[in-house]
Amino acid sequence: MFVDSLVDKLAEHPGQRMRFLSRDGSTLVRTYAEIHDDAGRLMAELRDSGLGAGDLVGVLGPNSYEWILADLALLALGCVPVAIPAENRHDAARIGALVDTYRLAALLVTRALPGEAGAGLPPATAVLSERPVKLDPVRHADAPALPPGVRTIAFSSGTAGTQKGLLLTDDGIANTVELSARAWQVTPDDDIAIVMPYSNFQQRYLTYLAIWTGCAATVVPPEIMFQAFKAVEPTIILGPPSFFELLHNRVMAADPAERMDKGRGWLSMYGSRVRLMYTGSAPVPPAMVALFQELGAPLYELYGSTEIGWIAMNVPGRAKIGTAGRPVDGITVELGDDGEVLVRAERPQVAGYVYEGVETQDAVFLPDGRIATGDLGVLEDGFLRLTGRKKNVIITRSGVKINPAELEADVERAFPGVRAMVALPAGAALLACVLWIEDIEDIEDTARAAEVEAYIKRMNAGREPSHRIATTLVRPAEELTVESGLLTRNFKIDRGAVARAVWGSGDR
Repeated sequence: MFVDSLVDKLAEHPGQRMRFLSRDGSTLVRTYAEIHDDAGRLMAELRDSGLGAGDLVGVLGPNSYEWILADLALLALGCVPVAIPAENRHDAARIGALVDTYRLAALLVTRALPGEAGAGLPPATAVLSERPVKLDPVRHADAPALPPGVRTIAFSSGTAGTQKGLLLTDDGIANTVELSARAWQVTPDDDIAIVMPYSNFQQRYLTYLAIWTGCAATVVPPEIMFQAFKAVEPTIILGPPSFFELLHNRVMAADPAERMDKGRGWLSMYGSRVRLMYTGSAPVPPAMVALFQELGAPLYELYGSTEIGWIAMNVPGRAKIGTAGRPVDGITVELGDDGEVLVRAERPQVAGYVYEGVETQDAVFLPDGRIATGDLGVLEDGFLRLTGRKKNVIITRSGVKINPAELEADVERAFPGVRAMVALPAGAALLACVLWIEDIEDIEDTARAAEVEAYIKRMNAGREPSHRIATTLVRPAEELTVESGLLTRNFKIDRGAVARAVWGSGDR
């Protein structure tokens, strides 16, 4: 089994290391030899507590050494780690309730709760900062039966209002790691940056990739990402477009004469060693990728899903700006009658859903073996270009279908300072939009709002009446955060949250 062997794999590169940076600037460094030994001790404690193969064990908390140590130890024991989304971190009573909610044998909390909040945790819960671990597992009669080969459970980002439980398989995880190692030509000289939460499976898989190839990994809080990159010098960075938009906006705001003069000087915020940058998971402005490549930055777009793994990828020497790349090995991409991207995968990453989302399983994992992604796209000379999300298509009363992603891309591409835009139905046959602008301080900046509205009006003149935007709301870009609820933990815009929080706020 692939994931079972990760702890043993650490011993093959004993001198390699992982670094864990904190928001206060402190850094914890652990060699692979130390991680191997620490994982062995934790395995013994968990085994002595009665945990074993097949047990569902939750892991909860922010990114930390304890998080990945727990994950590796549980996998080596044959347990099934359940990566509880970090936003579920509440008081002791709510944390204890997760054991019943997900029918867990046990729950490992990576860091102690503040103050007295940790008092009263149930016997099936342990805090990893308090060693040795001692807990009393629970056996649930209604614990979900897992399909063969399932080794861990992760959750979707929840943009549809629910967080699907995803059953990740050993073979699918191994395929994603092996494919990435080949495509990116990962060597022990590399250092992979881990920024987003470990409850997002991509970050865990990147850590497995580092262990498997013997390269380094550095875990960085997103709040200090750019300061940290200059010091830790990663070589491979993956992230949503927001990781790269800051530099794009700085360059575009500079005097035209100095934009290209600085060359790689603009790129210093990512460190001097970076050799691969990948972005995806949200709409990627082609102009941003083009600018990075003009500056000499190795930024490429790629596309995948937790259900499948990587689907398409641009690589150096075989890339096309504005597309997610060509389908990767083992993947066949087809387009449905409505333009939905349908995928046949030789080694899919997920066997199905558990907890929430089970009712949608048959609509995703189709009877003919294809997997429906929910994304819309077109194929251009073998390259896949994504055009939006199927669920976001707006259908007017007259039956006209409007892909809001196309409207949004037009504005984001042509109007300077727009970090993001969301187009929404506004009743009857009308459209409304919310724009988050970099250079406004608050919603009282009427001059900037008037400038934006004038641009939207000019854009409307060239569109069919059904595609014209009737109402525009301008917001400060700083509002787009995970904490505000407008972004998911994967830094995707939550359209439902926008509709509730923005249009429901009385600002319309």
